[in-house]
Amino acid sequence: MNTFLTWVGLMFASLAPLGLANENWSQFRGPNCSGVAESATPPLAFGPDKNVSWRTAAPDGVSSPIVWGNRIFLTGVADGQLVTLAYDVVTGRELWRQAVSAEQLESCHAFSSPAASTPCTDGQRVYVYFNSFGVLAYDFTGREVWRRPLPMLPVQYGSASSPVLIGGRLIVQRDGRAANSHLLALDPTTGRTVWDIARPLARDSHSTPMLWRHDGIEELMVLGRGALTAHDPATGQPKWWVSGWGNSAIATAVAGDGLLFTGSKGMGDPSEPAPRELNWDFLTSAYDANKDGNLAIEEVPETAFWQIRAEVPKETAGNMMKIRALLKYADADKNAIVTKEEWSAFTASTLGRGNSDRFVAIRPGARDDATDTHVAWETTKGLNEMPSPLYYRGYVYVIADGGRLSAFRAKSGERVIDREPVGASGQYVGSPIAANGFILLTSERGMVTILRTGEKLDVVARNSLAEGVRSTPALVGKTLVVRTKDQLWAVAE
Repeated sequence: MNTFLTWVGLMFASLAPLGLANENWSQFRGPNCSGVAESATPPLAFGPDKNVSWRTAAPDGVSSPIVWGNRIFLTGVADGQLVTLAYDVVTGRELWRQAVSAEQLESCHAFSSPAASTPCTDGQRVYVYFNSFGVLAYDFTGREVWRRPLPMLPVQYGSASSPVLIGGRLIVQRDGRAANSHLLALDPTTGRTVWDIARPLARDSHSTPMLWRHDGIEELMVLGRGALTAHDPATGQPKWWVSGWGNSAIATAVAGDGLLFTGSKGMGDPSEPAPRELNWDFLTSAYDANKDGNLAIEEVPETAFWQIRAEVPKETAGNMMKIRALLKYADADKNAIVTKEEWSAFTASTLGRGNSDRFVAIRPGARDDATDTHVAWETTKGLNEMPSPLYYRGYVYVIADGGRLSAFRAKSGERVIDREPVGASGQYVGSPIAANGFILLTSERGMVTILRTGEKLDVVARNSLAEGVRSTPALVGKTLVVRTKDQLWAVAE
């Protein structure tokens, strides 16, 4: 009998065409949110008609797929409800779908969705978070195990932080524009609170927590408004922090070579000249009709815009801001007239260190405020807006809008690739991932660029999926799982 069972097991293993046995991608960006699955070997060349095992319909949403065993899990919005889905990893068949109704779906940026948070799983249950509803747990058959309704927090562009399992706890970062923002740890078996830490000043955050292991200790790293904070995973209590970021945090930190890497794009590189639309002399020369040296808001036409991201097409959602809107922010006394002094104060605040582009490497061993003591190196050039950084084989990579790649030696911060174009333009939303010596970059236009890791830009392939991609693919075995605008793909030879 034992021989027969062994033979059956080997037979089924040999019938796994996607090479997914014993490999999992259990949360946002896989192992510890790193984006790295070293043993994965996805195909280098693929497209709509090449090396696609299957494609199947997926609901609206921008959460990323996760994989455990023979299951792919995903969230979305369908018929006004928040849905969680399971797919068969070999065939793409939808196995089950569970829906919940929220009193009100949160309002989101056109680039986002009420289903932006990626699920996570421990192999027994799958956990999903919707800011519009709260947290839910399902078993692998689709049966609801528990639910934890939570009040919706106001987030300007919609929430996107994903739940993660750390130290036997389900961690949910709930930052918003509300006094009841908090970092929450739940018991995965019951949904009950283990600890709950208030974060009233955190405001809008789309970042996902990760665990930094170093020197025999573990620290829960959380990027939020103004600062990256280290928490004790057992109690949630903050231990130390590094400040220097603006109001909205998006990227998730990564670790390697004994350092932690984090940062984000803000209102611009402080070492470069400000955009001309923020230059007072340009504005007054263009729009000061009565030549009084001030700018009445009505003097500026409604059609005058600032293109926030020069590397991205103007028609991209959220890329154009009215000059009038900027003047209203700067109008301190609200008399509809902006003086040079008001404008200078506004731009100093907007472009100051706390709101500018900044990426740092942090040394371990910090206590309390470590902003000036534990930053090993930093840069302000070529930073990404939405994708998280990638640490891989001794280098740190960031991909900026327009498809420009920068890479640094992790230990020293020496820039070895300087904002070089990868040949796939447009905006980048999904984060870079890596496997088997290769890096995969996915543009919002659906172009997957594959690079060989190292100190030189070495493009191996560019693969168009011919559909938009606003999530991070999953790497498992010989397969790449990609969520496009309205489909889920399994790419494998």
